[in-house]
Amino acid sequence: MAAIRTALIDWRKYVVGVFTQVLGNPVIGRELRVRVRMERGYLLQAFYLAFLILVVALAYQAAIGDNPNLTNPVEIQKALVEFYRVVLSTLILLIVLVAPALTANAITLERERKTMDLLLATPLTARQLLVGKLVGSFAFIVLLLALTLPISAVSVLLGGVSFPELLKAYLLIACGGLVLCAIALFTSAYARSSTLAVLWSYLRVGGFLLATGVLVMLQELFAAGIFGRGGMGGVGTVNLAFPAALLNPFAAPFVADTQVDFSGWQVPSWIVGVVLCLLFTRLTLTAAARKVGLYDKDMLPSVRRQLLVLLPLNALVCVLPLLALAGGVAGIPPTEYAVVVVLVCIAPFLLLAAWIAPFGRDDEAFCIDDGTFRPSRMFSPSPSGALPFLATAWLLMVGAFLLAFYWTGVLGMLDPLFWAYFASLLTYFTGLWMLFWGIGRFCSVCLQARSLVAARALTLVAIAALATLPITVDMMFFDGYAESLAARMWVFRPFLDAMMRPESVETHESLFLWGSGMMLLALLLGAFRVRTHAAGTETPPHGV
Repeated sequence: MAAIRTALIDWRKYVVGVFTQVLGNPVIGRELRVRVRMERGYLLQAFYLAFLILVVALAYQAAIGDNPNLTNPVEIQKALVEFYRVVLSTLILLIVLVAPALTANAITLERERKTMDLLLATPLTARQLLVGKLVGSFAFIVLLLALTLPISAVSVLLGGVSFPELLKAYLLIACGGLVLCAIALFTSAYARSSTLAVLWSYLRVGGFLLATGVLVMLQELFAAGIFGRGGMGGVGTVNLAFPAALLNPFAAPFVADTQVDFSGWQVPSWIVGVVLCLLFTRLTLTAAARKVGLYDKDMLPSVRRQLLVLLPLNALVCVLPLLALAGGVAGIPPTEYAVVVVLVCIAPFLLLAAWIAPFGRDDEAFCIDDGTFRPSRMFSPSPSGALPFLATAWLLMVGAFLLAFYWTGVLGMLDPLFWAYFASLLTYFTGLWMLFWGIGRFCSVCLQARSLVAARALTLVAIAALATLPITVDMMFFDGYAESLAARMWVFRPFLDAMMRPESVETHESLFLWGSGMMLLALLLGAFRVRTHAAGTETPPHGV
């Protein structure tokens, strides 16, 4: 009972803290007053509305005005839906261009104006400051969306979309704008100048939109019946196959009225999108709070705890809709489904392993090489905590996959061939992320832990060379040969073979051997240690 009472008290404090950060935050009021009083804010709104009105007129003329093929109601409805999507896509494009600029210099300007010291003297926490900056910028995004609602309502009057669907699309666009503002605010917290903050904000936002845009395109192909198992295209027009696509605001016009099937639980896509955007925003703000430097500076334990929850949740959200749309699988799932799982679940984990494995001096703080594997330090920035954290997160993701199979009722239907396929892929990707961890640690040792930034840059360069160099050599010097040494040594070759020949026993053996070999190589690279410095010159680790 005491434990339950303590948990309830902690949860009540958490809920009260969330409302306090928003309702009782003095930064929000200041940000709103500043943005309302600025002359360029009104100029931006005027240009925004004028440009959107022009686009609406041109889109109507192109879709309906001069189209002689509109002779039946079906063609007219298709033209109206296309008109609605063009209008909303233009609106989203403008939001994407405006949102990063609103928060890209939110923290860097405070440093350049020498007002950060004044904030340090206040009882503000890092979370309150970041939430205030974010909500102030997000309120301006909501204002822009509210101004354009009458213009977008033209699509409702013409019959291209219903008003509830339009409101759902606007809600998804607003949440997507919140995510983009959070990414820009994270960049501002770590940037050294406003110019670099704006540049890196747009680059990161572009990369994020490109990565999630792949899922948006796959969803459209799935809805058209081009992607996925034959005969399932009609289902894709109602159910959303890739919920992670909801993080991209460009998905709003296409998926606002769809549903996500969690093994019999039909959840509207807009609810799933709002939850995913809020979770991603919270993770981004927590990571940014580490660099702001107020009272709660050490936020790394919170970041890693959130990752231990979000990574398995992402796996569940990815796998459950695919299993529901497939109607259960008894054997090896379709190749395209395995590709989606790799893109949505495995690829982010590989990038995470390459990012947290390097260690080194961060700003003025030194970093001690305290070993390779210490589970007690998995929530600390020490080098020995990276591998335990990655291993724990990986086991939780694998457990999420098995839970999805159990939840959908196909766990007992799976044949031995599927389990051989699953075990070989599991061994291969375990070896792959361990290899990325070993490369990151080895690069840090080569640099003698002098710079965390340099270690991460060298790690990314080494991994990029590992992924691209063999196939580049094969295309340049062995073009026309059926099998070359460079092609056989490509680290992703076993996975491609598994996609082309998933039922082959030789493929399963190749995946297992590659995975085991990469594990051994990773442990060998991780065994290298930084040479011990002179006594008394080291400080507690920081910055990994």
